[in-house]
Amino acid sequence: MRTLKILFIIFPMLLMFLLSCSNEPGPVETNEDVLSNEYQGYLKLRFTNASLPSFDETTQVNVHVYKNGDMTIASGTLSYNAEEDNGQSKIKRVGTLTLHPTGKYFDNNGVDYLDVKENTNLNETMTVWYWNPQNQTWVQALNENITDTWNGGLAFKINDAVISESIVSVVTTTGSVIWSLHLDVIP
Repeated sequence: MRTLKILFIIFPMLLMFLLSCSNEPGPVETNEDVLSNEYQGYLKLRFTNASLPSFDETTQVNVHVYKNGDMTIASGTLSYNAEEDNGQSKIKRVGTLTLHPTGKYFDNNGVDYLDVKENTNLNETMTVWYWNPQNQTWVQALNENITDTWNGGLAFKINDAVISESIVSVVTTTGSVIWSLHLDVIP
């Protein structure tokens, strides 16, 4: 009976000791400041297509960067509607980009950056016609719905964003994309 009592006392203590000696480090959360200032500004998206049909559209969303490296980035949309013909073919592109970017601070060899995930969805309808000279009419050759998701990461230098702007250019199958981040120091 005495041995059983000792086991009831020793077993919980041994179990607590073993649990506290785990080799796996737990997640360390800190609200420690990694930046000396807070920033506010905007993230601008310019979406262009130089070929048939050409368009050039821009939108921007507000950004706030906290001293602990967290970011708040507003959501936004960019719409485009372009149609051109060269007398033999006609192309119309109508679409919307829906932006839900997220971001976080990171340090790269002593240089302060913001890593922004685009989280942007593209929905477009592209219609193509060709000219039929015998009937003197446009004939629809294609009516396609195009969807795409941009989830890559964009690395913006904080100093560049404060001095003028930090720019990341991306070429996609649907057009050229220029992201630019503009920040002001919050006094």
